Amino acid sequence: MPLNILWSGPLQSSEAMIRGTAPHPATMRWQRMFIGGLREAGHHVRWIGHEPHRTWPWGPLRVSAASQADMHEIDPEGTQVCYTNVSRFRNRSLRWGYRRATLAAIRAARPDVVVTYNADPWMQGVADAAVAEMVPWVPVVLECSHDPLSDGWHAFKRATTRAHGVAFISHWAYTHAPGDRKYLLAGAIMPRAVAPAFLIKARAPLLLYAGAHSRAGGIDRLIRALPLLKTAGVRLLITGQGKGLDREITRACETAPGVEDLGMVTDDHLAELASEAHVLVNPRPLNFEANRTNFPSKLLDYLSYIRPVVSTRTDGIGPGYDDLVHFTATDEPSDIAKAIDDVLHMDDHERDRWMQRIAAAVDQMTPRRAADDFTSWLIRMGIDKSPWQRVTAAVT
Repeated sequence: MPLNILWSGPLQSSEAMIRGTAPHPATMRWQRMFIGGLREAGHHVRWIGHEPHRTWPWGPLRVSAASQADMHEIDPEGTQVCYTNVSRFRNRSLRWGYRRATLAAIRAARPDVVVTYNADPWMQGVADAAVAEMVPWVPVVLECSHDPLSDGWHAFKRATTRAHGVAFISHWAYTHAPGDRKYLLAGAIMPRAVAPAFLIKARAPLLLYAGAHSRAGGIDRLIRALPLLKTAGVRLLITGQGKGLDREITRACETAPGVEDLGMVTDDHLAELASEAHVLVNPRPLNFEANRTNFPSKLLDYLSYIRPVVSTRTDGIGPGYDDLVHFTATDEPSDIAKAIDDVLHMDDHERDRWMQRIAAAVDQMTPRRAADDFTSWLIRMGIDKSPWQRVTAAVT
């Protein structure tokens, strides 16, 4: 049955990401892909969100509505939350803004369910409105703001206590989180028109890292792995948000031989770079707390280009990826270097079979399929029932 879904999550156009102070390309790509799958399945989705920025004075003091052109690219039906961007007041301002926007949206056209991207402090404003109007609220948890192991899941339970159910993308978080009304969201890959998967051996081997310029993304480990490679002449291209924010990483990018840091690029430019790369690398550290409750969406982006992928195996990655990704033994630079060397020296037949497996997975792991599974779970939880029916079912 078609559902009327009110979605809340960051709103950021491609242009805003390039010129903004806090670009979130992975967040936007994942949301657009998943919402696209929901709409393809026949569900009506309205989008409420805010444009992320670094807090003032590094970002704007007041974040107002996006331009009409930006909103049309993101979602013609979208509503942007405006907020005061001062550190001590930001979360409260966002919560009030989300509460007002959600109440207005519910009263204008009552949804079957309100879904939020994470259960952040400002998303509690969405929960405030949904609970007040007796509409089920379901957060999709892509990361936790506090390490659940260190606080015994206390912050998570407090943030989701009013939720009708909780969906996760991290296999570890889904497995370990308390509660029964939870769901593991299937990985989805956006099919792309990509160049043939053959690799030009006459060209110098090219690695691509697309992600945050931070230790959380593992870029420092990847740069330290470069001199340990046995393959000669390897080049590394880096793209993504945060260029220049970490001085040590910036210095390493500028001084390491064969490294070129392009900063933020458009999706089209990223696709061109990926089509030229011999290996796409995801070197996230294994002991970084946030990587337990997060699935690296970068991995799914990489697979969409049908290129060899080398990755560390963080806890959020569940079973089913061993035939698609070449995992490192550990997150040490020496093991990252060894995994890259192994891939670069694969024979053509083995590499072609690998690319065929990735292509087959891309055909199966569609956004539509992930959306169908998610909405089936929502219906099994009774979100299509009246508020009185849901209360009665919960009591009994």
